[in-house]
Amino acid sequence: MQSCTMGVSGGQGRKQLKHKTGLLAPMSALAMASTLVLTSGAQAQDVDFSGDIRFGYYGFERDERNGTETDDDMLRLRVRAGLQWNINETWSFKGRYAARVHNKDNESGWVKLFDGLNPGASSIVPGESTFDEFFVRARYGKWDHRIGRFQTNNRLVGVAAKSFSRTNSTGWDVGYTDGIQSIYSTDMGFNVTGLIEYNDKDGTANLRRSPLNFADNDSRRTYYLSFDARDTSGLWAQRSFDITYIPSALYYNGVAAGDQRDYLGFTGRLATQYALQGEMKLVTGIELAWAPEAQSNLVAGLPGTGKADSSAWHVSVNLMDFSPGHSVGFVHGQTDAGWLLSTDFPNNGVLTEARYAWVPMRGHLLEARVRQRKDQELPRNALRKRSETDMYLRYSISL
Repeated sequence: MQSCTMGVSGGQGRKQLKHKTGLLAPMSALAMASTLVLTSGAQAQDVDFSGDIRFGYYGFERDERNGTETDDDMLRLRVRAGLQWNINETWSFKGRYAARVHNKDNESGWVKLFDGLNPGASSIVPGESTFDEFFVRARYGKWDHRIGRFQTNNRLVGVAAKSFSRTNSTGWDVGYTDGIQSIYSTDMGFNVTGLIEYNDKDGTANLRRSPLNFADNDSRRTYYLSFDARDTSGLWAQRSFDITYIPSALYYNGVAAGDQRDYLGFTGRLATQYALQGEMKLVTGIELAWAPEAQSNLVAGLPGTGKADSSAWHVSVNLMDFSPGHSVGFVHGQTDAGWLLSTDFPNNGVLTEARYAWVPMRGHLLEARVRQRKDQELPRNALRKRSETDMYLRYSISL
């Protein structure tokens, strides 16, 4: 959530005229999207409609590093409505409009296609709207290609699915990926995904933490490659490995110094599943990440000299369908200051989360979460480690 991001961000925001508003301007955009969603039951020939509405309550309490305490709560709403034109068996086009709004502190604005998000953000801000999907797709044989704006995720499976490398549009967020993606399904039971992602100089669409910066022309593209097992019917619920490469983006001595290095990240996921009784399953998993290059401890704001540590790990334990439609999950992990690619985990952070999910009927989902995030290491000149506890209750309807 943008309002609770614990990492440090830098760079310049979007060059866009904004102003604070009440609910009127954001609600007008949401009303348009809601109308599209609620009327999407009608099907036109060769055209598919889709949409979802998510609403709920969110609140947090935070102990700041300077000794002060802050807290806030709010009502949140996200609406998305999409239209897919199936041109023929190979070609299709999809566009989806998305908007989000809170009950207070909204801004008014339209995020243009292929503009990045504000630096350090994983979503458009409350009151804004945009197309979060706008792409052409070609599927034939074992290939699946997309070009434009689309959604990409590679998360560890579970009730609270999270990722160290690729996450779009979790929670109430509206995020996206701009670029070209190709997926090849091998005869050995793996999907191989290649992605070239566009990075806007004013801010990337996927959250990339400081001191990653994209002012240099060579850093305007992120290269991503993943290998994911397709067979998840037996013991293995997930087997996945991916590589992220961003040239000339790491300012390891700080952005002002101007010294750049390439940033390379490796991430692996492994999850198992065990049938217990009836439909109940125990799903456990682990995700590991490591980057060979990182910023200095000085730039990371940590004591000591030399390069900051740059690994990350988290584990997930889930009881799926312990009663029909009811599941619970637990997540715990930590991320060093030098791992800069995760939306779900702040760098130099420890995260613990418990989540409950209930599917009362098809297309409906009720979720409740309690989460704690805190600093892993005490930052230089801080009085104490930052610690934050948040919770939400939300309901989602998908059409």
